Amino acid sequence: MIVMKSAQRELAIELRLTHELGYKAIAEQVKVSKSTLSRWLEDLPLSDERVLELRREAWSLGEASRERFRQTMRAKRDERERQIYLVQKKKLSRISEQSLFISGLMLYAAEGDKKTRAEIAFSNTDSVMVLFFALWLEKFLGIKQDKLKIQLHLYENMNVHAEEAFWKKQLGMSQSQLCKSQIRPLRPGKFSYREPFRHGTCKLYVGGVIKKAELMLSIRAFFDTYSTRLRA
Repeated sequence: MIVMKSAQRELAIELRLTHELGYKAIAEQVKVSKSTLSRWLEDLPLSDERVLELRREAWSLGEASRERFRQTMRAKRDERERQIYLVQKKKLSRISEQSLFISGLMLYAAEGDKKTRAEIAFSNTDSVMVLFFALWLEKFLGIKQDKLKIQLHLYENMNVHAEEAFWKKQLGMSQSQLCKSQIRPLRPGKFSYREPFRHGTCKLYVGGVIKKAELMLSIRAFFDTYSTRLRA
């Protein structure tokens, strides 16, 4: 059931991105509930130009109205989230060095490699998080940016050169810091990262036994200290 739903979701996204179909047309090919389809496509609205084009092609007024409604609701949601973001950004604009240090520890505790003793390796699909951790390494562990390497994990239907250029630009890294990208084959029903905001997964890494030990023992010290306090 999960595999079938994944395949349906991928097909729905494909029809939206490649063919720019409306909800009604997609629903005719992807047999899922309206709420499910709406959730899958909520971040992929049709442009105003495309909506007008579909109207000119004698698309039903009701369907056009539904697309307009979804655009309006998405705009309201975006504005609501923008206001929340501004409030939180102001609240977090002045945090202590200790808090900043702990934030990096927790990020690595959640997303970093813990198995290899001689390498710090952090992987994520969000370039903002990868950049944050790269800067954190320099500030708190003294690891210079030019010592870092990155490797991308992409799917075979992605533009490898474009994604490599994206990550280098986002992270401010040179070609020499980019290792050969790993290209994964697509499997039936597997989510394929076709959305425009997806750029694969970036692994940021640097060798160093002592630095890895410092990072991991700092994380252990934090949990040992504050787990005890939480039990009290």
